[in-house]
Amino acid sequence: MTRQQFDKAMQIAKSTNLENVDDSILDGSGLPGFKPVTVTLQAAAKFIKWHCMYLNGQWGSEELNEMREISKKRWLIVEG
Repeated sequence: MTRQQFDKAMQIAKSTNLENVDDSILDGSGLPGFKPVTVTLQAAAKFIKWHCMYLNGQWGSEELNEMREISKKRWLIVEG
């Protein structure tokens, strides 16, 4: 996932209802040995939102940085 794709995923995460998007393929993507997977921007956005948004509605900067590193190495984005 490129920086530009991550930024697009963040825009989607902030403005789109992702309730019906399946992001389960990304479960465990932070663990050693996780093989890169191909996903949509919507699935990436949902995963990022779930991992980085606090219950009070704020975004965690440490968590966002972690997601940037994980996504850069392990998520291949298909746009369409």
